Amino acid sequence: MLFFFFFLFIFFFLSPSPAKAQIPLFFQLQVAYQPRKIKSKPQFSPQVLGLATTDPVSFSTPTPASLPPQNVGGEGQVITIALLGDSMIETIPSGTLEKSLNLYYPYYKFNVLNYGRGASNIEQGLSFLPSLLSQKPNLIAVESFAYNNFGNNQSGIDRQWLALGAITTQIKKNLPDSKIILAATLAPNSIIFGNGSPYTFTSLEKIEKTSTIKLYLKNIINFATSQNFPLADTFTPSLKNDQGDPQFINSDDNIHPSDQGAQFFCDTLASTIFQNKLIQ
Repeated sequence: MLFFFFFLFIFFFLSPSPAKAQIPLFFQLQVAYQPRKIKSKPQFSPQVLGLATTDPVSFSTPTPASLPPQNVGGEGQVITIALLGDSMIETIPSGTLEKSLNLYYPYYKFNVLNYGRGASNIEQGLSFLPSLLSQKPNLIAVESFAYNNFGNNQSGIDRQWLALGAITTQIKKNLPDSKIILAATLAPNSIIFGNGSPYTFTSLEKIEKTSTIKLYLKNIINFATSQNFPLADTFTPSLKNDQGDPQFINSDDNIHPSDQGAQFFCDTLASTIFQNKLIQ
């Protein structure tokens, strides 16, 4: 018995300690990063998708399809759909959403109005609404404007929430028969974010910007859930190891959707419209 305890003593104190796992530098940077707190009210500043200013945004009404809009329902009818957002909407190639919708509604014709404008935040998007509403679309998709946000702070998140409330309220007040769907666009990738664009970001700046974008994308998801709006969520399925899947991101600037990313967004939007029976 004494020999047994003596053996345990030798094994315990003389055996080499397990090797400690090496924590990747990138993960250390993420853990160590603390977003700057903004004490004053955030001001509009140049955004990662363009040069946003406090000046009014010039806007021209999108050209509608040649066929006149008609009421929803019936073979051959024209359904007008308006998309509201920043350049993540603006850069969707023409005809992409129509192609996705035709998979579910082969007997309908679609008139898609793209009200996406680069470097526009959601409060500026609210100013686009009168022009959009004048077109009397049957369905309006409101994207998050997350890529042109108000910074990593609670007041900015609240501003997005309140603007979403104002936009959806205005739509319901002016076009009570129009359907509303909210959309969370594709996830950003903090490793390649902005590579090839006119902007140069450090590694920490990439982490800061993409982390903030994700907060605003999650915020519109929470808004849609709490306010009972249909949600086309491409943010969640476009994440790969907590990063935006590169196949969905344009390799020219590593910010906007690639053709495959735009198709994925439109496929998700069309599927959600169909599942929620927003077109009858």
